Amino acid sequence: MPLAEANRTPLATYRVQLNPAFTFRDLAAQLDHLLALGVTDFYLSPILTASTGSLHGYDVNDYTSVSPELGGREGFERFSDEARRHGAGVLVDIVPNHMGIAGPRNAWWHDVLMWGRRSAYAPFFDIDWQAGGDRVLLPVLAHHYGRELERGRLALEFGAGFLLRYGDLLLPVHAESHAQLLQALTRDAGLPSGDRAEATAFASDFHRLAQVPATESRDESKERTRRLQRVQARLAEWAKSRPAVRARLDEHLRRLNGTPGRPESFVELDALIGGQHYRPARWKAGAHEINYRRFFAISSLVGLRMEDPEAFRESHQLIADLLREGRITGLRVDHIDGLRQPAGYLRRLQALAPAEKGAPLYVAVEKILAAPGESLPADWPVQGATGYEFIPEVAGLMVDPAAADAFTATYRRFTGHLESYEDEVYARKRQVLEELFAHAIDGLGSELAEITNADWRWQDLTAHELVAGVREIMAGLSVYRTYRETTGPAGPADRAAIAAAARAAIARNPRSDPQPFEFVRDLLAGDYPPARAAPELQRRLLDWVLTFQQYTGAVMAKAVEDTAFYTYGRFVALNEVGGSPAAFGAPLEMFHAACRRRLEASPLGLLATSTHDTKFSEDVRARLYALSELPDEWNRWVERWHVMNHWHLTDVDGAAAPDRRDEYRFYQILLGVWPLDSGAPTEALRDRLCAHIRKAVDEAKRHTSLLRPNEPYLQACERFVRRVASPDTAGAFLADFAPCAERLARLGMVNSLAQLVLKCTAPGVPDFYQGTETWEFSLVDPDNRRPVDHALRHQARARAGRSTMAGLMEHWRDGAIKVRVMQRLLQLRAAVPDLFLRGGYRPVAAEGTHAARVAAFLRETPGHAVLVAVPRLAAALGAPPVGAAWGDTRLDPGNTPPGAWRDVIADRIHREPGFNLRQLFADAPFAVLEHVDPRPDHP
Repeated sequence: MPLAEANRTPLATYRVQLNPAFTFRDLAAQLDHLLALGVTDFYLSPILTASTGSLHGYDVNDYTSVSPELGGREGFERFSDEARRHGAGVLVDIVPNHMGIAGPRNAWWHDVLMWGRRSAYAPFFDIDWQAGGDRVLLPVLAHHYGRELERGRLALEFGAGFLLRYGDLLLPVHAESHAQLLQALTRDAGLPSGDRAEATAFASDFHRLAQVPATESRDESKERTRRLQRVQARLAEWAKSRPAVRARLDEHLRRLNGTPGRPESFVELDALIGGQHYRPARWKAGAHEINYRRFFAISSLVGLRMEDPEAFRESHQLIADLLREGRITGLRVDHIDGLRQPAGYLRRLQALAPAEKGAPLYVAVEKILAAPGESLPADWPVQGATGYEFIPEVAGLMVDPAAADAFTATYRRFTGHLESYEDEVYARKRQVLEELFAHAIDGLGSELAEITNADWRWQDLTAHELVAGVREIMAGLSVYRTYRETTGPAGPADRAAIAAAARAAIARNPRSDPQPFEFVRDLLAGDYPPARAAPELQRRLLDWVLTFQQYTGAVMAKAVEDTAFYTYGRFVALNEVGGSPAAFGAPLEMFHAACRRRLEASPLGLLATSTHDTKFSEDVRARLYALSELPDEWNRWVERWHVMNHWHLTDVDGAAAPDRRDEYRFYQILLGVWPLDSGAPTEALRDRLCAHIRKAVDEAKRHTSLLRPNEPYLQACERFVRRVASPDTAGAFLADFAPCAERLARLGMVNSLAQLVLKCTAPGVPDFYQGTETWEFSLVDPDNRRPVDHALRHQARARAGRSTMAGLMEHWRDGAIKVRVMQRLLQLRAAVPDLFLRGGYRPVAAEGTHAARVAAFLRETPGHAVLVAVPRLAAALGAPPVGAAWGDTRLDPGNTPPGAWRDVIADRIHREPGFNLRQLFADAPFAVLEHVDPRPDHP
């Protein structure tokens, strides 16, 4: 097969989570299997050097090297060469928004801690030096600084120079402190004069290095760091060669490090720590005093300034080299919303790769399109997003909107939780703004008050009012962020979102003066300052807007994905990244409209159903979608199960644990992951369920949280899960639960296969998460990053190739039917790529008794046509709904070419002109029909 071309467009991607236990070598061993499935491009998690042992790669420590734990650059090149030999592409996930700073591998961050704002790398990081008093707040201590200091947990040690140790964390000590520490040796009468003279020379070297000229360039700063490292290395060698020197040095350090129980003995150490360019602090201080932008609220992930040309160049040089060599053929950009100027960044990214035949570099951005009809900004030079929006589109088809009121009533009656989802989101946004982003919001409000003080029209707006304005408009935004990048006005979509947020802020705060909300609205929309304003004022206010925009996505993600999705549990199948729990099903026309929009705006964007970030795997959600068709049964089930299991609840502080909201959610989870063999949960599954409920109640932040763990409640939840999921303690419950779960599993199988057909044939590029070629019932990470059983999937592929369609459907539990659907449809995509990448999309109407239970469409190009039909809301027709169950229902595709149609999955030819579902769905509840040559002798 030909080598893969650079700047190619993938036909089908397969996402792989690389880690030390699954490396480039391990992936190479799966190439034949994945290529046989029809995968055209391997979509890799971040490959650059991350924190030691990282299981995900998003905590990049070094942008200049491929992770040695994955196989290093040599291992990556061997893999990419093999992929290219088979004509496959390599799409790599890159992380431009933040770096991991835990551990010793991040030389850039180490340099900043050593030299402060004079470091060559200080401009690379998003640090507010003024707010920190020229020091970086490091929220790394388990307890208050004074307590840790007096316990001897903070201590100096000598290795490659002097370092400050806290547990496993090693922090640099700046050059002037080196000089001061060596002064002790210069005065030590117990050492020979020659050793004292050598110590004096070293102290002088360090003192000179500490004198940083104000005009020093970045290159000179980097050279200063290299000189420091050389002096430190010479110092270490000298101390090693002079045992007496090393002994006296260790003795001085022991004295300086103090003695627990004697607070006065820590005075000198405290003074030395106070002189560094960082301030170690209790970890909780990060919420209110941290002065660097974090990834969400994770203090070990520090924000980067990709708007700095040098930061961009140095962090992308290796990726650029691999692109030019053709070893990378496309990029996935992580957390694009965290960047200060996404459009500008993406333009620079496109310039990294040589344009071939006028084709741009394939780039997909991780972007949550949260509002109905929201699309990517038109000026972004990308092929599309990573496909989260496809999940709610499919949910709209598969979830019965007629059951919304019944589910709401059951949820409210069982849990007592009466708030609407919209109110829940607002409350959770306020919560995370106050608990996790308080320092950022206070800083934005205070800075705005300082800027506006120069304008007499607004100088009376106080910092207090403006902080409230910032907080309330952030809480009211319905989108992750807006994208204004110039002093001109915001675009129409951004203006609409900002205006709606301001209206919500005013409505929710009737006792407050509306002017602060209106002022922030006008500023964000670009209506203030007026065009005649001084250029400096315009620059400062635009800079403020850019900072505001960087935070809103993080606030939305923490409040919605990581909180509200765990506090609002009416129907958890909808609590998914990219979706909304408020959207309980949708008309069929909305799915068709979404497909047409994608074909027009981003036909090459990815379509996802499972990712490393989804709360549930595609097959878990597909089962739960079917639950929406059983609202009365669900109401009876959950009430009955509560009565059967109340013995397993624990009293914690006078209340039952888990509470009704957590219990209600758990029954949905258990239905979603119930074993395919219909047997009771195994010990391994119970462990997974316990880990999940612990994460769920932590994220909900109602009874416990990561900031303030409530171990009795957590233990009560785990105890409940283990007892309820064990035949030894809940045999009667499991006997009652199993038939319900089995029924849902069969219905879910139908939904899963329909979902797969849609992903492979609708406009967009289908993306498959590792392991999902067969059934995969995973929960939120890290559960969805468990090792994949590749041998099991190889066996399923073999069975898929030798079995009849009827046999595959009969033995659906082995997963071979899912492999068959994926493989046949990807083969079809490869045979007629233009049809699926750029071909037209035409909805097909149905007629007859069950017309509302089918979704169908045509993909067309001149000379080619493919008709797609899948069931929806078909639980009443049986599981699976095949053959006679469809009665008189038929499709009316309108004007179609004459001739035969071949079912590419079932290997059947349909020659009659009608499209009766009794025949199309004779063996399986879906059909993908390719129009074939009308000549009589055509096979």
